[in-house]
Amino acid sequence: MSLQTNPRNPWSHLKRALALGRAGDFSGALEIVSGLRYHPDLAPDDAARVASQLRRQQDLQGGISKIHQPMELMANREGHWLPPFRVMETGQDAPKPYPPTLALPGLTGQNNDYWPYHQAAAGLAVGVEMRLLLAYAVEDLQSCSGFLESVARQQPGVSVQLRLFAPGQTGKVNSALAHWGLEGEICDQPLLSAEAQALLQQSAAQVDLVALLSGAVVLDPGALVRAAHLGRVSDLMVQPLVTMSPEVSCNTPYAVKSAPGVFRSRFPFRELTGLNMVVPSALWRRVGGCDPEFEAPHMAARALGFQCFNLGAYFSPLLVPATPSDVPKASSRDQERFRQRCPNNWDRPADGLYEVPKVSIYIPAYNASKYIEQAVDSVLGQDFMDLEVCIGNDGSTDGTCDLLERSFGDEPRVRWINLRNGGIGHASNQAILASRGLYVGQLDSDDRLTPGAVRRLVDVLDQNPDLACAYGSCERVDAQGRYLQDEYSWLHFSRQKMMITSIAHHFRMFRRANWERTSRFRTDIRNAVDYDIFLKLAETGRFQHIDEILYQRRWHGDNTSNVNEGFQTGNTYRVQREALARQGLSRYWDVHVGDPSLPRRVGYKRKVTTPRVMFWPNYSRANPYQKLLYKQVMETHEVIAAPIEEAVRAVELVPEITPPIFHLHWTNFLFAGAKSRVEARLRIRTFLKQLNRFKDLGGRVVWTIHNTLSHDTPYVELEKSLSKRLVDMADVVHFHAAASVPEVQAVFPIPDQKIRIAPHGHYSGVYADYITRETARATLGIAEDEDVILFLGQVRPYKGVGQLIQSFRTLLADFPKARLVIAGAVHDDFWSTVSPALTEPEQARVLTTDRFLDETEMQVFFRAADIAAFPYRNILTSGSLLLSLSFGVPTVVPRLGMTAEVLEGSDGGILYDPTEDGALKAALRKGLHAKRTGHLPQMQEAALKAGQQMEWVNLGAVLFDHI
Repeated sequence: MSLQTNPRNPWSHLKRALALGRAGDFSGALEIVSGLRYHPDLAPDDAARVASQLRRQQDLQGGISKIHQPMELMANREGHWLPPFRVMETGQDAPKPYPPTLALPGLTGQNNDYWPYHQAAAGLAVGVEMRLLLAYAVEDLQSCSGFLESVARQQPGVSVQLRLFAPGQTGKVNSALAHWGLEGEICDQPLLSAEAQALLQQSAAQVDLVALLSGAVVLDPGALVRAAHLGRVSDLMVQPLVTMSPEVSCNTPYAVKSAPGVFRSRFPFRELTGLNMVVPSALWRRVGGCDPEFEAPHMAARALGFQCFNLGAYFSPLLVPATPSDVPKASSRDQERFRQRCPNNWDRPADGLYEVPKVSIYIPAYNASKYIEQAVDSVLGQDFMDLEVCIGNDGSTDGTCDLLERSFGDEPRVRWINLRNGGIGHASNQAILASRGLYVGQLDSDDRLTPGAVRRLVDVLDQNPDLACAYGSCERVDAQGRYLQDEYSWLHFSRQKMMITSIAHHFRMFRRANWERTSRFRTDIRNAVDYDIFLKLAETGRFQHIDEILYQRRWHGDNTSNVNEGFQTGNTYRVQREALARQGLSRYWDVHVGDPSLPRRVGYKRKVTTPRVMFWPNYSRANPYQKLLYKQVMETHEVIAAPIEEAVRAVELVPEITPPIFHLHWTNFLFAGAKSRVEARLRIRTFLKQLNRFKDLGGRVVWTIHNTLSHDTPYVELEKSLSKRLVDMADVVHFHAAASVPEVQAVFPIPDQKIRIAPHGHYSGVYADYITRETARATLGIAEDEDVILFLGQVRPYKGVGQLIQSFRTLLADFPKARLVIAGAVHDDFWSTVSPALTEPEQARVLTTDRFLDETEMQVFFRAADIAAFPYRNILTSGSLLLSLSFGVPTVVPRLGMTAEVLEGSDGGILYDPTEDGALKAALRKGLHAKRTGHLPQMQEAALKAGQQMEWVNLGAVLFDHI
């Protein structure tokens, strides 16, 4: 086949990018433009101007760039989500000249880790309505009626095209549609027929998502909106429907993170139990829909799933109340089809010749007639048969195509595509896109594989499902194939070493899925093309080096790396800078060559204008507080999570002109797991010694005081003594509220000149918030006329939940439809403090989850609530109050320093005196009475306003820049 467009014409690619932008595909458009940044036929600003035009168009349309590469979560160029922090790992050595203080971000989105995409989706506001094609296979009228009822009750927010496949039942199904007030097309064809699949493929171009459903499936009211919300963030998210687990306490379909063991295997597509899934339209069109030759729906689903999996897709469960439970045994024909077409070592343990090969060896070829036959023969001669050779013939003019036809025209395992000349990156991309294997191996047209090379790397990848790439070592041979020497070989892979030089030696084999999660080979540079792609692959998963000679690199003087040596150094710097940008590092670091006479000895150097802040402990996985706290300051400061010993080590290794800052948060981590007072005292002594060393090296110390003392601490006197020492050593002591200062000073003194106030900000736009009140209450089984009081968070002794229950029970006489919802993991026997014990009718009015809530689940409880209550006994800063206000929920809280600063004079909550008997009960009564009198909407509006007034400030100006 031939490609008609000229791959070397950058203007044709820019034109295509603009067309994609007009169609709303900003991700694809910006990816094209990014891949042209260094094109020799473009002026330096040409690509940048087109990118700016696309981003303006994107802003006008309210669109977003979807995430197709996991490291985009770290770069976060559009600021829609909160990326994870980089962490200085304890005791990690860096190879020279890699700077030991350059902490790389952790790998994210590995294998089937879909949760980072859920976190990213949470930051997206409800925007343009998603279009969904809902294709349902009718099995019986009763199941169909139940399904249609659940569709009729869906929460608004998704544009649905309903298409039912009901051979021989069109009349009855049409009546069922009319009964539920729905419109849809009925097809007198099975869903798995070739005609139906062709129809779906045609319709898929007009929608954003394709949902395949069948049989006795029941959707909760928020199912389609939930699927659409996640679908907005990436075209790699396949969402199979999964029945909610009865093992999860007070389960909701939003508790995806808590779903036990779903899609955690190395081959998640094998877990599919039927044709019940939501697939992004772009992905559906790439795979071509379901294979109509499969008889059983679950086998067709698994085959479809394999194709999505191999294109880099993630499988995130879409929890619903019911899906078909029976999975019939597949016929022997279906099992054989699956084995032939879906290579994996569980279903295909034996080597052999199969319809779809397990391994694809790709070869980019340009005027390769001299050696390419030997290259291909070295693959076909392997002791491994389950493979194919895919050749991208890059416009050769020396008879390469004729040679391939003569030598391999009758060899089914060798395929090639004839391309217009576009360079090695273009030929490599096209060859891989034409391949079908699970694993992809790289072979240059003038080189050879050694015997056993393919099997060796296949075995490594089979045994290590977390690997993105396995690679061996290489020897150099002359034009006649005679040994010359072993090539450079770095024994063990490390991302740090890879950042300064390419150590992914030939022979290299990577997972196709991981390659699909990159921006593929660059086509705008002549050299360093391989280095660039393996830097990208190293950001998607782990690498492993096999120190065995698996490849022969032919050295004949016309090698691409030799001919283009003049471009190698400059392009190396380019791809290294691209790696910095992808990982969110370019604002802090740049490529650095210490010795100009050794231009290939590359390291990195911090931009001296960027001060460094190292904070600890890092609690950002469980709470977005620290990500929000540092969000603004990260524009001007390099913020890294680092324990004090690593902060000291960093400054010792690389002294800094700008004083580094150690920002201490909670001190409870020092006591966690301490088995005795002696051990706790030793930990304190060690910490303070390291902190003193940090100061001796010129560092500055900031301490944010979150609590007067740690909640439930067993070492009160030790912690008081530690706090006094920390105050002495700190350059700045930070509070979130001025009213909290006197309370702390009553326990240990703090000089006024050290005190800084930077308020705790709100959580608006951080947690998913697309569920309606009606859907939230239906999800929790709460009637619309019930009066709901919510406590949300971990239940600990200092939070006063027992007192809340005592007060709540006294309200039931006047508010018989009141309900108390306690949402969170329980770490306190609060029931024992309730006396007398609740009666059975009283217990029926209390709903307790007793488990950690998923972040996506927060909206369910807040949107179901009328008011929230947090009767803490002692608290300096209430993040729960600000979270509640961020959802616009009026909140009952004790009048303490910080809570009074937020709510005094506002109608957005009710403050009460915690020392006054009956005050909590009166405050709760006041909140419920406001609902009864119609005043609650005004309170909700005031709550939202009070929350939004609590802005996060730039810590640089308040805490860091003047110490």
